[in-house]
Amino acid sequence: MKPEHLAATLILILSVGFIGAPRAYAQDAYAVPQKLILVKGTEVHLSMAQDISSRAARPGEPIELTLAEDLKVGEIMVAKTGARALGEVAKGKKPDFWGDPGEVSIRMRFLRVGEKKVEIEGSLAASGVVYVIIRGSQGIIKAGAPVKAFVASDTEVTAASDQPSPGK
Repeated sequence: MKPEHLAATLILILSVGFIGAPRAYAQDAYAVPQKLILVKGTEVHLSMAQDISSRAARPGEPIELTLAEDLKVGEIMVAKTGARALGEVAKGKKPDFWGDPGEVSIRMRFLRVGEKKVEIEGSLAASGVVYVIIRGSQGIIKAGAPVKAFVASDTEVTAASDQPSPGK
């Protein structure tokens, strides 16, 4: 190819944008996930994924919860409704024969945000009814009960769209 034809071809390619286009696609293909800070004290709305009874609950026993609504940093979603959370039984007292009611309480531990465990704080308790002379009733926390928790410390997370799928 003659040098003047090569120069003309190069000018045509540059003016049409063929050289610039692949560079833009390469940047999109290797985009770095957006890092966000989930600030300490951010409210997290959860719901119980199982029933807990004061008759069966034992301190330290793990409790399943799920995220009740999308969790966002500003307008960017970091965890979708249904994300898994974990708590534990803090207290489990059976009702006694003399009328004292059963009591059960749980405390929150963490929320799964993508591959990261975000520490959360919060608790929920239930107590049965006091009866005189007959056994008190048990305390029950029902599946689906709303639970409010809070992010325990500033935590770096990625946007939900940048997170790997749970099955992969």
